[in-house]
Amino acid sequence: MILEDERHETVLRLYPIFKEEVYRRRDQMMRWTAIGAGSLVAILSIVLLVPAAHSLSATSRLLLACATLLLAITYMGIIWQQHNRHQQAKQQLIKIEQVLGLFGEVHDGHALYPDDWQNEWTRDRSLLQYMAVLTLLTGIVLVAILLPSL
Repeated sequence: MILEDERHETVLRLYPIFKEEVYRRRDQMMRWTAIGAGSLVAILSIVLLVPAAHSLSATSRLLLACATLLLAITYMGIIWQQHNRHQQAKQQLIKIEQVLGLFGEVHDGHALYPDDWQNEWTRDRSLLQYMAVLTLLTGIVLVAILLPSL
């Protein structure tokens, strides 16, 4: 059986680990979005600027379009996975903060953390933004690849 002091010490040691995990997963989401967007812009640049790309056959264009779509879906899957892990870490962090009493009254009738922080993560729209950027860039690249063959 764990004593109350040991439990409190364990929670105090877990807190920075989960806090860092929340930030690390958010950073990974942004990093993979930037890598995906950069890759798509590179493909777009090659398709538009390299003269040999204009003479690709319809089959080659279709294969390039499929590969581009697969690449974008892969990036989106990685970002989705990081987002899910971010949410799990955030939920656990909030539980730890609740145990530490960071949302309860500390002094002067005020909590150390605002009460709405406990639910703020449910209104996070960053995943939608990251996916929208990659979807729009993918669409632009696909149009650039397929349009000359029409």
